[in-house]
Amino acid sequence: MIKTPILEVENLSKHFEVQTGIFKRETKIVKAATDLNFHISEGETLALVGESGCGKTTTTRLLLKLQTPTAGRVLYDGQDINTLNGQGLKTYRSKVQAVFQDPWSSINPRVRIGDFIAEPLIVNEKVDSNEVDRRVNAALDAVGLRRQDARKFPHEFSGGQRQRIAIASAIITRPRLVILDEPVSGLDVSIRSQIINLFKDLQAEYALSYILVAHDLATTRYLADRVAVMYLGQMVEQGNTDDVFDAPAHPYTEALLSAALSADPTEKRTEIPMTGEVPSPLNPPSGCAFHPRCHKCIGDICKTQSPVPFLQDPNRTVSCHLYDQ
Repeated sequence: MIKTPILEVENLSKHFEVQTGIFKRETKIVKAATDLNFHISEGETLALVGESGCGKTTTTRLLLKLQTPTAGRVLYDGQDINTLNGQGLKTYRSKVQAVFQDPWSSINPRVRIGDFIAEPLIVNEKVDSNEVDRRVNAALDAVGLRRQDARKFPHEFSGGQRQRIAIASAIITRPRLVILDEPVSGLDVSIRSQIINLFKDLQAEYALSYILVAHDLATTRYLADRVAVMYLGQMVEQGNTDDVFDAPAHPYTEALLSAALSADPTEKRTEIPMTGEVPSPLNPPSGCAFHPRCHKCIGDICKTQSPVPFLQDPNRTVSCHLYDQ
């Protein structure tokens, strides 16, 4: 059964003007995200992976309507979110929530956690105080905290508990989609598995959809149904998680996965070289952005022409000249 997407991204781009130079000022364009296309359905997890600076955070900020796109659309239930205002915008902000990386800075230290958890509900929905208290208690129960914890302040909790508080605040409005921006990278290793399993449990209970931003490929494989690999503001490969991890199609995906630590220390793996650093978005390479670091570069076409997405099958796309030859 094919599920109808709740969120669709069509040719989404975000470019910034920046001033460079000391004596001679010059305006340049940073292409933080270019021509992104993907969707997310109910109860599904889509992971955005790639090196730092590849555009993952910019993409999530566009989805949260914290920035306005340069081009393209984000459709929620078929409606462009950048046309929303008034109650329509409040409904969207209620139904699309986020959990951020750092539980130490994402919670106001001067506010009791009950008030922090309740804030998205009070701002976006018309509810009385009894309903607020009921929903706060339900959210605390859902994330494994005690109801009496609502009277405490953030400094009284550990990092893992603070992330549970952030999750409670994200689910109190009963959202359909939660954006997880590196949600466990700031936690102790011993706590990470607990939070990851909590995400799984909440997804099963509330039919939540997740967009996961992650560097940790082990977390990605465990949580995600589909993976979108980003490089220098572009999506180079998309597909079902097992397909992408077991048989990566794009050379960048191959190199990225080969550099990750294996859960099996006896596994024999071929290390794929990826020389140099990610190019500056102020001065990206011509043609395929990955060609200066690519171990499968096939010559002038890679250096001069940008590849277009190739549909390998209904569930897999890859942007690489290897597939249009």
